Amino acid sequence: MAAPVEDKTPVSGGDLQAAVQELDGWVISITKRFRFEKWSDITRFMQHLAETIAATNHHPDVILDTGSKSVIVIVTTHSERTVTRADLEFARRLNEFKPE
Repeated sequence: MAAPVEDKTPVSGGDLQAAVQELDGWVISITKRFRFEKWSDITRFMQHLAETIAATNHHPDVILDTGSKSVIVIVTTHSERTVTRADLEFARRLNEFKPE
């Protein structure tokens, strides 16, 4: 039996937002995995994350993956069910973190 053919056509903009709105409970988000060499950098990053949350009043979903020494940050504006400028600003601020 042949494997099913996947439709890998990119979906973006209004088409993506409309499609997700039809999917009960799903939202559009952006995600980044921050990888670290040292535990002290994870601690410093978590402090940077907390400060960014306080400064922006924006609250991402966060997963601490101790096995790979990484922190996964998922950002979306839940009230809008999509990515907004606030999410992009939050991501920009997180990217300012520099490990020691």
